[in-house]
Amino acid sequence: MKRIYLVPAVMLSMTMALAGCGSSGSSDKTTAPAGGGSTPAPTSSASGSSTASAAPLPSSTATYPAGTGSITIGSAGFAENEILAEIYAGAMQAKGVKVSKKLSIGERPQYIAALKDGSIDFVPEYSGSILNYFDTKATAKTPADVYTALESKIPSGDAVLNPSGAQDSDTITVTKATADKNNLKTIGDLKDVASGLTFGAPAQFQTRADGIPALKSVYGVVFGTFTPLQPGGAITVTALKNGTIDAGDIFSTDPSIAANNFVSLVDDKSMFAAQNVVPLVNKAKMTQTIADAANAVSAKLDTKTLAELVAKVQNDKQSAAAVAKAWLASAGLG
Repeated sequence: MKRIYLVPAVMLSMTMALAGCGSSGSSDKTTAPAGGGSTPAPTSSASGSSTASAAPLPSSTATYPAGTGSITIGSAGFAENEILAEIYAGAMQAKGVKVSKKLSIGERPQYIAALKDGSIDFVPEYSGSILNYFDTKATAKTPADVYTALESKIPSGDAVLNPSGAQDSDTITVTKATADKNNLKTIGDLKDVASGLTFGAPAQFQTRADGIPALKSVYGVVFGTFTPLQPGGAITVTALKNGTIDAGDIFSTDPSIAANNFVSLVDDKSMFAAQNVVPLVNKAKMTQTIADAANAVSAKLDTKTLAELVAKVQNDKQSAAAVAKAWLASAGLG
């Protein structure tokens, strides 16, 4: 969900100059995540995968009444979340569920209120961010720990369905040239070279628990220079491309990572919180058909696929509904 940052005017004037020609990145999430995110056995790639090789994801043990039922699906106000809502909606419709949609509601407080008052019954969420929303002191980091903590913190009338392997999380990203020159695969590989590099991110990254302080405490990484940037993928992408910064904070589903052959470094020590896509639902509206349809979607989505779908909307200007329909057909869920 879109992260909201307050940027001082002087900083804004500094960073707007970088906006130039960068491709638009994935929208900032509503609430900054609170902590780490991946599992061991790291693999980095120029396609943007910064999470480690995945351990089995947790799953819900809840069962729901038989039947198809009806449901109203909502979404946050940015492209990726609308795509997810359309995908889940299409999968349910294919199983005979009567689906209504209220998309692009706004930021997290708005759609959580809609879930509470019954205006919507289902919204795609991000595990670390929604856990932090319900528990600002949460310390869980791995996908399994975040999901377990989330199940205990959501309101009593709500539930979470199975998480997806797709994550939209913070990444420390560099150009391929920088990665090759310094043999960078994981965030920890920066330790011996960071003093000569410039890092760019929103100003809050300097003080966030999972920002600059964590880079030092978790990985021993201290960059020579920190350049505060206006939030938004495009500015960071432009700064990386023109050499203003050597490394930047970019979300894992930002299409510009693959488009520019950037390398997102593996967070093998779980500095960032897991941000698995996970449906947050009204338990009273759930049927087993709805849950099974949603879980089937989550089982097939991964970060690379989600980034590709976002690119079709942001770069190719396709509609979220059309992109969702095509993916569902290709996945055998439409």
